[in-house]
Amino acid sequence: MSTVNAIVNTSGLERCPVLSSERLTLQTLQEKDLSAIVNLLSDYETVWMLTYAPWPYTVQEAVLWVNHVNNMCAMGRGCFWGIHGKGDLFIGTAGLSIIPEHEKAELHYWLGRAYWGQGYGTEIARRIMSYAFEDLKVNRLEVNHMVRNTRSQHVIEKCGFKFEGTLRSYVKRFDQFEDVKFYSRLREEFLT
Repeated sequence: MSTVNAIVNTSGLERCPVLSSERLTLQTLQEKDLSAIVNLLSDYETVWMLTYAPWPYTVQEAVLWVNHVNNMCAMGRGCFWGIHGKGDLFIGTAGLSIIPEHEKAELHYWLGRAYWGQGYGTEIARRIMSYAFEDLKVNRLEVNHMVRNTRSQHVIEKCGFKFEGTLRSYVKRFDQFEDVKFYSRLREEFLT
C-alpha cells in the first residue's frame, strides 16, 4: 500500500494538511496505522456503533478501506486522517467525504471504545468542521448516526448541527435494520 497525499480543496488544489487540536493530531492514514485500526476495530462494541464496518474486522479489511479513502483523497473527493493522542497513540479515524460540485462534505469519525466519553469526538468534530468551513469553504457539512448511537448524537448536537430527519431502516447491521438520523450545518451558521 502506498500513502497518498490528498488533493481536497474545493476552491483549488491543496495537500491534505496535518490538523491539530488541543489534545489531538490528525495525520493522513498510512500503512503503519493498519495494525492499530484492526486492534481498535476488533472490539465488537466499537464496530456495532459504526454504520458500515464489517465484523470481524481483519487486516485485509483495513488495507481495502485505507486504500479506498486515500484514493478518494487523491481524486479530491475526501480527506481522511488517523487520530493521534499524546505519545502518537492511535485512537481512531476521522474524515470528510467531499462533493465539490455541490460545495458540501460529510463528516465521519470513530474512536476506539477506550477513548469514548473523554471529549475527543467533540474536539475532533469541531476541528474538522473548522477546516471544512474555513479552509475548504464548503457551504454544507453533513453528519449522521444510527439512532442507537446516542454518544454520536451528543457529539453532533454539541457541535451545533441541526437535525434534519430520520431515515427508517436505512442500513442493515448484523441482520437488523437500523434507523439513521441525519444532521447538517451551514457555513453561514458556523461563521456567525
